[in-house]
Parts: sequence; structure tokens; C-alpha cells
Amino acid sequence: MASSVVLLVALLAAFVSTSRQCEVRARTEAGWVCGAKRYAQDGSEYASFRGVPYAKQPLGELRFQELQPLEPWTDDFNATTEGPACPNNNVYYGDLVQPQGISEACIHANIHVPIDALPDNDTDTNGTVGLPILVFVHGGGWVCGSGDADFNGPEYMMVSKGVIVITFNYRLDVIGFLSLNTSKIPGNNALRDQVTLLRWVQANAAYFGGNPADVTLAGQSAGSMSIHFLMLSPAAVGLFNRAFLMSGVATQSVSSASPVYAQQVAALFLSALNITSTDYDEVHDQLVELPIDDLITASRAVLDQTGLTSFVPVVETPYENFTTILSDYPETLQANGNGNDIPVVIGFTSSECETLRPRLVQFGAVEAIEANPLVGLSPELVYSLPSNVTAEMAEKVLARYFNGTPTMDEFVKLCTETFFQYPAIKLAKTRVASGGASTYLYKYAYESEYSVVKEALNLTYSGAGHIEDLNRILKVNSWPVPASDADDAMTGWMTGIVETFMKNNTPSGDGSWAAASSSLEYNYIDGPATDYGAMSDYDQEMVEFFETLVDV
Repeated sequence: MASSVVLLVALLAAFVSTSRQCEVRARTEAGWVCGAKRYAQDGSEYASFRGVPYAKQPLGELRFQELQPLEPWTDDFNATTEGPACPNNNVYYGDLVQPQGISEACIHANIHVPIDALPDNDTDTNGTVGLPILVFVHGGGWVCGSGDADFNGPEYMMVSKGVIVITFNYRLDVIGFLSLNTSKIPGNNALRDQVTLLRWVQANAAYFGGNPADVTLAGQSAGSMSIHFLMLSPAAVGLFNRAFLMSGVATQSVSSASPVYAQQVAALFLSALNITSTDYDEVHDQLVELPIDDLITASRAVLDQTGLTSFVPVVETPYENFTTILSDYPETLQANGNGNDIPVVIGFTSSECETLRPRLVQFGAVEAIEANPLVGLSPELVYSLPSNVTAEMAEKVLARYFNGTPTMDEFVKLCTETFFQYPAIKLAKTRVASGGASTYLYKYAYESEYSVVKEALNLTYSGAGHIEDLNRILKVNSWPVPASDADDAMTGWMTGIVETFMKNNTPSGDGSWAAASSSLEYNYIDGPATDYGAMSDYDQEMVEFFETLVDV
């Protein structure tokens, strides 16, 4: 009897100790989560719940399946630290990403809430409508990255913005996008993960003080492209209200949604693994049994042949056991009006591919385009037009961008305009022509006094590279960043744009940044002020070149 009393006292003491250690607590449909109080850039407190699972981890036989619902837990879930990043090939970020390990058990979200907005622990909500929610989809070419605070910290957005910020992981690389066009591996698992996360937000946001009817999706690079795919997909209808796209769209960009392309990449991958079976059920079983490191190593071999991306979104064959994300080509879905009801901000930077220069050198981009001029075209064109047409188009691109023997500087300019700037402008023009919700366009050219991208990747260039607009919205915590009044002012202005757009469907509270019209203006951002007007003469000429490129 005495030993039972001692055990009971010990258990009670442990419970009290655990309760005291839980600085902030919130409900989810699967159980309670215990988070931590953290500090925004201005020193104010916010509640942070990190590493919260939003679905069952896709382990073993679940490796290539659509995510399954969580199994409830009874004790408080420790949400004070981030979970591991998904298996990936880090060919872009270098030391800028410092994940808390790598594992297939990576399906986690990080929820950051103004401390006063968190509901009372004893109730479902705080009785109010709830705060607007920003869900951020990380970039990384679909081959690397995570939603962690090492590179995507919420500290800037937590400065008196009155919004909730949610970042998350989704399956990457071969696990996220391998398509065998079968009922076991149809492709697009990463996009399904994103839809699953958005459904989780709908079901759980109120528990954290958020309004599930007021969700803004923001993303950069592959994250931005992912959001555009979701805008076009019936599977995501009603799950978000507006979109903020930074340096990436789904149309005429760095990837092709062609099943032919997906088949070619899959063949390269299986060859790298020495898998020769033509029975795709058997292939699936082998891929499930193999160690994840073997799959990632083989996918890197594919990436070194394809360049910037390898496994990407694909037009799907519908299967009963998978939610169909992409039923047709993004250009067709866009032409059909999909997503036109969603207000959107579309942005690109002035020197996009300078950030990607190390990868372009590693890949041997100059040698690649010398050997095959089609490397200079959007993959979408290569896989949608006859070879004689694309060959002539490639020659026109070579004539425009290269003065004799190609150089890396020339290729960087081609990469910037072909894969990022023109697709962004083209999407804006398409949306304006088709009507619907407002479209806001910007070109980001602010040169930071201290660019963490330049420093960490040992780069020197003029203008703003890929990622640098994002760095003024979400904080890099993996690298020391010295104080700068100018950079701080730019951060305040950019986060203000995001907040204003979230709350008003426009990035400009005073109307100085108008929606794009048929003459296609943009906001030229080279400092913390609006400079809205006609595109530069050069950008207009660049757009005209690409629009007449097909007239060969």
C-alpha cells in the first residue's frame, strides 16, 4: 500500500512538473500540444508550437501513399522544438539550412501566434473571429529545404502584425514527386501533402486563435510554384483566400508537367538504382524496401543530369486511392479560369539566377547549352511543341543572350529572364486579360546593406537575387546578420505589404500600388516606398521577345 502511495505521489509530481514546464498550450483535433514562448524581432513575446504533426508519418508501406489521418495522443505533445527535415538533396542553400536531423518522419507544422491571441486552455477558441493566417510554403526546387526557422523564421512577421504564421514540411524530391503513372505511385505527393496541411489548418486553426476562413498562402521559388498549382487545382478550392507568389509560377517556368518528362526522369532514377523490372507493382515494392539514403543518392544522380529540378508536378491519371491534384496542364487550367477568383501578388527579383550561380556552375550549365541549345528554353515548350519548332526557338534564344561562345554571366541572365521574370509577367498578363480577382505585380531590386545570401554563398552581384525578397519577410536564424537601419526599414516595409494584403486583399493601404491593368504596370521595389508605374523599356522589350518567340 505504501509503495502505491509513493508511486501516486511521484506521478502527480511529474504531472505538475510537466504542466509548469508547458509555457503555452493549445488543443488540436489529435490532442494537446505544449509549446514555448519566444521573442519577435522587437523583443515582444509570441507563442510558438514547433514540430506539430499534421498527418501520420509516411513510413514503410506509406512511403508513396497519400498522407493518412493522425492517430490521437493522450499526453501533451512536446511542440517546443522543430521536427526533422524531409530527405532531400541540398544543392541550393549550403549552411543557410541547419535542420534538426533528416527523416521520413518529417510531416510537421510550426505554428506561431501572438501571445494575446492564444485561446484559453479550457476552451476551443477565445470567442472571437480569430486572426488572419499566413501559411508559408518553402522553396528549394522541390529537392531541398524545410519550413524550419533556421531559414524561415517568423520573428519579423510576429512584430505587432496581428497575424498567425504557419510553416511546414512536405515530402521532397523523389518521395514527393516520383511518378510511375500507376495506382501506387501516380506522382504529386508533395502537392497532396500541402493540401493535407491546408485541411489541417481548416480543422485546427481556431484552437490557436486563427480564422480558418481567412488564410493567405505565401511561397518562394518552388513553394511559390506549388501555390500556383494549388490555385489551379479543384482539390484546394476553399482552403485559402489569397496568394503571395515570390519568384515562381506554374506556367512557362523551370519545370514541365508533361507525363513524358516524368517518365524520362523515372527511367533515369530506376536505372541509377539498377531496377530493371517492368512490373510496376514489383518496382513499387522494391522502392518501399530500399533504404531512403539509396533513393536520395540515386535522385541526386538524376538531378546532376537535369540541372535545376528533376522530380516535379505532373499531369495525373486519376486513381481512387489518391486525391487528384493536377488533372490537366497548368496552361489549360489557367485558360479555363481556375484560380481567377483568388487575389494574388506576383513578384520576381532583378537578378534571380545570381543566387543559383553556384548550382549552375556545378551542373555545368554553359557546357550543357553548348551541347544542347534546348537547355535555354522553358521545359514546358520543349515538351509541348514539335522538335523542329523548339530547335528554331532555341536558336533565337542563343542569338539574343550569347555573344559567340556562351559564358556563365550570359547564362545567368538567360536563366533569370526565361525561368522567372517572363513567366511572372506572363501570368499577370493572362490574369488581367481574363478578368477576375486583382493581380499585383512587383520587381524587387533592393540591395541589402548585408545580404545573407551573398555572404553565405560567397557571391558578388548587383541587384537582388533569388530569395532576397523573402529574407525581408521571414528571418534567417542560421547565419549571423548584423544590424542595419536601412535593412530594418526594408523589412518593416515588406512585412507591412504582406500584412496589408492579408487583411485587405491589396498590398497597399493607401492605394498607391494599384492592381495590374492591360498596360501591365508593376511596383519597382528598390527601397521602402511604392514606385508603381509602367515597366522599364528593357522589361517591355524582353516580354515582347518571348511573346513573339513562338512565331518562328
